[in-house]
Amino acid sequence: MRRFNCYWIGLLVMACNWVQAEPNEIILSHDDVSISFSEAYHYSLRYTNPDAYEKSMSQPLAVMRVLENLYVFKRIEQIEASMGLITAEAQAFYMADQSARAAFTRYLDFYVEKRMAEVDWEGLAKLEYATRLDEFKTEEQVRVDHVLISIEDRQFDDFVNRTKLVKEAIDLGTDFKTIVTDFSDDPSAEVNHGDLGFFRKGRMQPNFSEAAFSMVEAGQIEGPVMTKYGAHYIRFVAKKESEPIPFERVKDDLMTSSKESTREKIRTELIDEFREEIASDLATIDYGALLERFLATKSATPQ
Repeated sequence: MRRFNCYWIGLLVMACNWVQAEPNEIILSHDDVSISFSEAYHYSLRYTNPDAYEKSMSQPLAVMRVLENLYVFKRIEQIEASMGLITAEAQAFYMADQSARAAFTRYLDFYVEKRMAEVDWEGLAKLEYATRLDEFKTEEQVRVDHVLISIEDRQFDDFVNRTKLVKEAIDLGTDFKTIVTDFSDDPSAEVNHGDLGFFRKGRMQPNFSEAAFSMVEAGQIEGPVMTKYGAHYIRFVAKKESEPIPFERVKDDLMTSSKESTREKIRTELIDEFREEIASDLATIDYGALLERFLATKSATPQ
């Protein structure tokens, strides 16, 4: 137990010393590998969630892991250099490249967020809503009752005769709900009595949908309409016309999509501006000769 307590006390002392250290002060040194406060601090920033930094780093073990990881990386780098697996020039490039990429990400994030903060997102959403107004409408819907004479497990003659019986009942003016009860093979008819409720185009079988949406008068009946299920007699009940969807219902989605597209557009435009700075210089380079130098250097030196 005493050894355990000493271990944690040691970590706490190390953490306290870290807080008090000067940026270039060496806080860990083993053989030829040294780690400065500045290296450890920036490593902790780079690999810790910035929104939970204080909580994540509040435990001595987290501080210890920073130093452990840095030591492992620098130790392996030292071994690699001693074995000649990487040239000094390559090593310097990788370090500079990592720094440049980090700077690239930081600056882009800063620049993009600065530009994004200047945009009136609700105003932009209203403009897009007005431009695409035809897209923000509810779909037309119809409500019908139907009778199904199923063709499944039924002889063709029986199917034809039963279809005729339904047609005769309709011609005699028999109550449609009664016809549904007496003849429909739709399993749901016991519950909905043939009422399919409101539905949009494309939800039903093509022939059924076309017939349902072609009717305009309540009580109008079309049939027989053939689908893969059999023959249907369809009675029109009501129609809901297409209506504009209020802006408030789509505002959040429009703002979200605008932010996504604008963020990417700003990033692309900024990068293109920097590329344009060297466009005339790039035009003067002999890329074939440069490639030959790349290949020759690659074959002559370790990577």
